Amino acid sequence: MRILVVDDDASMALIARRLLEEEGYGVDVAADGESARLLALVNDYDAIVLDLVLPDGNAIPLIQQLRREGRQTPITVLTGTTDKAVTVRALDAGADDYLTKPIEFDEFKARMRALVRRGGARRTETVTAGNVTLNRLAREVLVGGAAVRVTPRELGLLEHLLLHAGEVVTRTELLEKVFDLTFDPGTNVVDVTVGRLRRKLRDAGATVEIEARRGLGFVLAAVSR
Repeated sequence: MRILVVDDDASMALIARRLLEEEGYGVDVAADGESARLLALVNDYDAIVLDLVLPDGNAIPLIQQLRREGRQTPITVLTGTTDKAVTVRALDAGADDYLTKPIEFDEFKARMRALVRRGGARRTETVTAGNVTLNRLAREVLVGGAAVRVTPRELGLLEHLLLHAGEVVTRTELLEKVFDLTFDPGTNVVDVTVGRLRRKLRDAGATVEIEARRGLGFVLAAVSR
């Protein structure tokens, strides 16, 4: 799952990004309304975190525009004001929830889980291959019905592979989509994470495995025995 954070305050955006990544979400960041609008129209986000005051104007017109253009992505607004009238206008414009700055970390995570669940009817809640199931809302991995503990990075990697089961996924794509990194031929983060996840799935008795395709990437395929 992927969330868009829109805030021109770099420190606030970084905090939100880290909290969401701790929950296993992929995160994109925009610093102004126009950049956010373009990203929201190109990408199918599971939620948007939107600061109400942006350098190119109030965020309320952006909410209205996204709704007019058919984007039903759940939106929570961040506000530093105690003026409830502003919050009411944002909710009336199409926002789904709001949080007052400074945010409380655990509440922020809980609100985001609730926000993503709110959009779950338009999403596939679970993805499955063989006896491996990932609940995208609960962020839980099951193998044969038993829970398997994975790190947020491993969860994001498995989610991407499950969504493309049977397809070869390149290292570059995984770096960009799962690890939010640009291509770096010197990094082995993908291989290390794949290795750890592969062992966990194998130890849990998974009927699928992550296969390496030399020079191409990785594919989630049925176990061949």
